[in-house]
Order: sequence, then structure tokens, then C-alpha cells
Amino acid sequence: MNNHEWAARGNAVFIGTYNRFPAAMVRGSGCRLWDADGREYLDFLAGIAVCSLGHCHPAVTEAIRRQAGALVHVSNLFHTQPQIELAELLVKNSFADRVFMGNSGAEANEAAIKLARIHSGPGKFEIISLSGSFHGRTLATVAATGQPKFHQGFEPLPQGFIHAEFGDPASIEALITPQTCAILCEPLQGESGVRPLEAEYLRAIRSLCDHHGLLLIFDEVQTGLGRTGTLFAHEQLGVTPDIMTLAKALGNGLPIGAMLTTEKIAASLVVGTHASTFGGNPVAAAAAVEVLKIMLADGFLASVQKKSRYFIGRLQEVAARYPQWATGVRGRGLLLGLLLTEKGVAQGMEIVEQMFAQGALINFAGNRVLRFVPPLIVSEAEIDALVAKLCQVFDQLA
Repeated sequence: MNNHEWAARGNAVFIGTYNRFPAAMVRGSGCRLWDADGREYLDFLAGIAVCSLGHCHPAVTEAIRRQAGALVHVSNLFHTQPQIELAELLVKNSFADRVFMGNSGAEANEAAIKLARIHSGPGKFEIISLSGSFHGRTLATVAATGQPKFHQGFEPLPQGFIHAEFGDPASIEALITPQTCAILCEPLQGESGVRPLEAEYLRAIRSLCDHHGLLLIFDEVQTGLGRTGTLFAHEQLGVTPDIMTLAKALGNGLPIGAMLTTEKIAASLVVGTHASTFGGNPVAAAAAVEVLKIMLADGFLASVQKKSRYFIGRLQEVAARYPQWATGVRGRGLLLGLLLTEKGVAQGMEIVEQMFAQGALINFAGNRVLRFVPPLIVSEAEIDALVAKLCQVFDQLA
């Protein structure tokens, strides 16, 4: 069957929540995808920052096969080896002492929200997040998300979520009340246009939490697991949270999420207060163990930093060559955005569609930037190929 036939079948049965490209992807390897028509694509989306080791990484694939042949599921009424090994790796390589596992970033953030409320005690339930933030699609995480477009049609939203102005610590402090229990933020906002939170700003947020007795929650669902050049983005910013959430890259394509915290805070969740039927599923956990082992190997994160510098340089060349389209680059590691001019913004989706026609996958984020989140194994040659396609599109649209 070809792309058109698969799309027709899908459109006949799915609820229309996605605006899909006219391609049915059937195979992947490294930074490449192939559709049902046999067309090849250079993937600089990585499943939206998920397949950070590329598609069908041999070691991850083997770990999945091996575990699927031994044990797929038994529920969290029992211990399983992959889940324990994964939790040990996360604790050993982070600030945290304890881990809760779910299936997605939204679930990890839900767990963090519940933990912040129960730990803070009666009457303290408000959580402050930032304008432009994105924390998930469940009702609570939608309410925490600081983008009104995601709220529309779902009101009334759960109470207790307040949004402060991005980049302004005074805006946060003005919103703190006796009911406030936590501040929730991403070290770098991906969905609203690749907006980094500077170290000074995060230090100010940490200080506010310490002064007012609040918990600091870092949503590292998109920035975590090597994406910004360190295992976790906050490591390079000198600010440590009380709670951290992970997902996306953790399973390199299999659904898994995690919420990490300290021993003292974790003690507030006792038997019966929270659960997840599939959380830490043995197959997903086995994949995640392999992912972490690869990322923690000598030289891996240094290679991400090196490729980041190279990619930033190439994108800066594009901005200099096409000032009518782009003004600069922002982001960290291999979570980068090419800032567009007004002309570029007006044709942002057209640029993405033309890149798709050229066989390259990117997206338009925050109505402001072209976002690039390639697999962390991307080569300089593949970066050059992506840049060449982007230049070709700009030349065509000129």
C-alpha cells in the first residue's frame, strides 16, 4: 500500500486531532525515515525530541527484543529487574533519591503536581508556571501550561494553576500567596519557540522557592537525557530542582516517563496515593536502561556539545546569508531554533512544508522559529545536508 491508501484508511477511523503530513512512515534507521512510497527523509524532529539515539538503534532494539521474549508485563504489584536497574541509573546520575515511573511526560508532570500538593499540606495547592510553557495535554497539565490556545474549549480548568510573565522574577513573586506550593518551569521552553531560561533567571526562581518554602519543579521532558549537551539541562545552569520530570528520549520511542525527587519529599507519597498500571513496563524500562548506558558512555555528551557548536555555526551562516528570512539562532545543545523575520514567520508553515517536499523533517514552533531536534547521533555531514536543503527552500521562496 502507498501513502495515499494508508492515509485514506487512517482518516476513515481516527479522531481528527492531528494535522498529519501526507506520508505513512514504515521504516527508520539512524537519522533517516522511509515512507510507504519508498521516499527517504532526513529526520531533524526525532519524533519531537524522542528518538535521541536515532531510529532503531541496534543496542536498544536488541534490549527490547530480549526483554519482550522474557517478560512483557506483570504490574507494579511485583518488582522487575529492568525497572529497578533504570531507577538505580536515574538516581545515581541525578540529584534525586527516589523515582516514580509512568508512561509519558504528561503523566510525569501529573505525578509532580500531586506530589507538590500532598507534600506541602492542606491549603497549599497553587502552582505557578510561566507564560509560554507547555506541560502536557491532561486537564491538570493543560491548566499548568501557560498558553491560552491549549485551554480553549476545556474550561473550566482545574483550579490552582497561575501563570507568571516569562523572564520576570518579580512577576512570579507577586503571584505567591499562602496557598502556593510550587513553581513549575522548563529550563528551556521548546514548544513556544525554543526559549532558554537563563541561569540568572533560574537562580532567582530557586531563591524565591527557598525564601517562601516552595518546591521547585523542573519539567525536563524535552530538555532531559542529553538533549542540551548534559544529561539534564539544569546541570549546566547551576540550579537544582526539588522535583524533576522526564519522558520523551528516555525510551527512545517506547512510552515511558519518570518523576524524580529527594528522599524527604518522596516520603509524602505512600501506598495508595499514586499509581500507574503500565508505569515502568519491563520492555520500556529495558529500552531506557540501554539508552542511559549509551548516553553515559565516555564521550557521548561531549559529542553532542561539539555537534551543537557546529550546527549553531551553520545556522548562523544561514541567518547571515538570508537576512530577509532569519535573524539568528537560539537554544542549547541540539534543541535549536532559527529565529525568523516577520516575512519568515508569515511563511513559517510553508517553509516546513517545502522542507518536507525536499525530504527533510523540521517544525515551526511558537509561531516564531524553525525548530531542529535531530537525533543526538546526527553527523556533521547530515547537518550540512539539512542546511543545504534549507538554503534551497529559501532560494525557492525568495
